[in-house]
Amino acid sequence: MRNTGFELAVGGDIIRNDDWLWSIDVNIGHNKNRLTKLYPTKDANGNYAVRPVIIGDGLGIAGSAQRVLEPGLPVDTYYLKEWAGVNPDNGAPMWYQVERDVDGNEVSRNTTSNYSAATFEKLGKAAPDLFGGFSTALRYKQFDLGAVFGYSIGGKIYNYSRQEYDSDGTYTDRNQMKLMPGWSRWEQPGDNATHPIAKYNNQDRGNQVSSRFVEDSDFLRLRSLTLGYNVDLSRYNIRNVRVFFAGENLFVTTKYSGVDPEIPFKEDDEASLAGTGGVILGSTGPSVYPATRRFMFGLNLSF
Repeated sequence: MRNTGFELAVGGDIIRNDDWLWSIDVNIGHNKNRLTKLYPTKDANGNYAVRPVIIGDGLGIAGSAQRVLEPGLPVDTYYLKEWAGVNPDNGAPMWYQVERDVDGNEVSRNTTSNYSAATFEKLGKAAPDLFGGFSTALRYKQFDLGAVFGYSIGGKIYNYSRQEYDSDGTYTDRNQMKLMPGWSRWEQPGDNATHPIAKYNNQDRGNQVSSRFVEDSDFLRLRSLTLGYNVDLSRYNIRNVRVFFAGENLFVTTKYSGVDPEIPFKEDDEASLAGTGGVILGSTGPSVYPATRRFMFGLNLSF
């Protein structure tokens, strides 16, 4: 596997005088990986050849989102049945059925409501195109204010929570998740809806693994915000007293419909290469909890 990329950090003071100080720091990162080689494997006839390897992450109540390991592609490339939307005539889920020639070129593309007839396709990657953060510090006389932001742009995430709770009534012991703004449920012929018809004990298989549940993982998060006030007590042999109030993870802006688009790091990330973890693939499910929002009040003494 070959990784290439860059990291860039820029910072400086916008204003600096006796009363005011305003500084800004920005960092941006980009990484691109490509699988360069696979070991040949033997088929049933004893012939050796290099073949793509399909790996699942071992998650999901209705199947596992897969990725494909193939020379020339990123290692986190999704390999899924491609969602084609909702049939406006009857509200049934649809997927694409693609025919290809011996060279892999697409010959035809049709929609089908038969999940078994849908074909697997290479559909984007989990890793973001750009990631990083920026911070700013502002000081006016005895007051200071600091903020730190983080962001990610261009990645994809498989939302297992939706697969379970946005299942069109497949599971009779679970409530359906609330539809996001801009989503709509099919109700009558002619509806151009984002979601299939909902039925009790629905067996249309619309909740099966597909690109229906792949979403953008873009986000902007306010990681921390701190407001402080410095008191000069040098006449009492105390160099400085600073009182501050701070908050962490105060908000995150994202179009992702799940709990948190920023997947927490796990110690067993390496297990995902063996198909037993989900971090490299970029998948989240009901077991993922949002980042904790915390508020702190503090006092710093300098002698």
